[in-house]
Amino acid sequence: MLRALTASARLPCTCQGSYSSPRVAHTRPASSRPAPPPPPPSFRLPTIFAPATGKGKSAISILRISGPDALDVWRKMTRPPRGRTHTNRTRSEPPERKAILRRIVAPDGEVLDEGVVLYFPSHSALTAQPTLELHLHGSPALMQLLLRLLPSLGNTFRIAEPGEFTRLAFEAGKMDLTEVEGIRDLVEADTEAQRKLAARQASGQMRVAYDSMRSEAIEAMALIEALIDFGEDEGISEGVYEQARQKVNTLSSRIRKYLDDGRRGEILRQGIHLAIIGPPNAGKSSLLNWLAQREAAIVTAVPGTTRDVVELALDFHGFPVHVADTAGLRSTGDEVEAIGIERAVAKAETADIKLCVLPLDEIFPSSSPSSSSTPAARAPAPVIDPLTLSLIDHHTLIVLNKLDAHVEPPTAAQLGALEAYLRQEGKSWAVAGAREREGAFALVSARDGRGLAQLAERLKGEVKRRFDLSDALEETPIVTQERHHLPSDEIVSAGEELRYAVRSLGQITGMVDTEEVLGEIFRGFCIGK
Repeated sequence: MLRALTASARLPCTCQGSYSSPRVAHTRPASSRPAPPPPPPSFRLPTIFAPATGKGKSAISILRISGPDALDVWRKMTRPPRGRTHTNRTRSEPPERKAILRRIVAPDGEVLDEGVVLYFPSHSALTAQPTLELHLHGSPALMQLLLRLLPSLGNTFRIAEPGEFTRLAFEAGKMDLTEVEGIRDLVEADTEAQRKLAARQASGQMRVAYDSMRSEAIEAMALIEALIDFGEDEGISEGVYEQARQKVNTLSSRIRKYLDDGRRGEILRQGIHLAIIGPPNAGKSSLLNWLAQREAAIVTAVPGTTRDVVELALDFHGFPVHVADTAGLRSTGDEVEAIGIERAVAKAETADIKLCVLPLDEIFPSSSPSSSSTPAARAPAPVIDPLTLSLIDHHTLIVLNKLDAHVEPPTAAQLGALEAYLRQEGKSWAVAGAREREGAFALVSARDGRGLAQLAERLKGEVKRRFDLSDALEETPIVTQERHHLPSDEIVSAGEELRYAVRSLGQITGMVDTEEVLGEIFRGFCIGK
């Protein structure tokens, strides 16, 4: 059944200085959302206001005011600049969409600042209400004073709720829910990959795709309901049911294709989780410090130094990566270390990519300078801890560390023995498409830096192979939220099931209201957005 799960994850607000001026956005067809009933004559819509820039000192700060009484701020709290006589002194409205230099004054006439005022009438404002912006010097004290003064202009003035400006745009039909989510993600984007993904969603690409699927479901539903309502008495062709079934099959295949993307969009939006795993004293913390380019973790020669998970966030070639250094994997009677190992296993099991660091001097303990002459059949058997071995999968890059501890690098026979051993244990692992050129394993020395640049290239290749969305077609929607998922169970082409499908697709774009979903989405916005 094509039923929708509309659970939306709330994201914390991380806005720092974000701002986008109101724009003339496309308007959805009038039929897509019924117009709200007009308010009672005695009711006056509120005029909301909030900073549109982040907290703290800055060169410029912006105060946004939107609502029926927004122009009262122009009339009562602005004056022409010093030494100039403007006809705007007596104008009740400023020129539309034009920057005007004005003095900003308190209601009692005290001059507070001189800045730029922008006015967007309701027909060109994103909120579909008169909107005024004050571009001021970035003084936190000045902004706090204005936030205290504005309510004195009338009882309709109040501070905006989180996401309220954007919600007004949605309710005015200028944005759909997928575009709203895209804007929120764009504000919170920390890396280039996240920015591209959010910008693509904010452009309305997903809405077009979901509306198309919804139209296909409506067409199939119309055919089924024609059979139910009229049937044989009206001479409905026997091929109508088969036509509807084919439409549903095509639509279901399309939905499955969109969902079968390995959750790339969701993972990229939230950040790629990379776990560094391996036995104690393998060099995991040294590798973390090299990736971070700082001393993020304590490194000693004592096995088991790392007792807990050490995490940090990186912008890795434009991709958001959360790196976790974990406790060494081994059997232990130490209660504290055992807890750390449990957390390491849990982190590895949920990671999107794993770096399994294995120390060469422990994997090939009998290696020696003469090992280069050891035939393949006599290569020493590798030694890997069973717990470490259990966590190796096809998302794991295997890193052989401590080249500096070896007189010579491992031989081809030794590496072949390790590869054969892993395959014998039923293991497959990621080689980032470089096996023929560089071999199945990454050979490094975290101490002196040998091989680390090549390892970074391999890791970059694996990240791009799995999460680069630049090859996705423009008309292909990228699933970025849990609520976008539509379960693809057995197809039931009955009219009631198709109604569920139509409603579910409509909830994704907001063509069908679900107040709980709307509340979760807009609560994740910054105040002033």
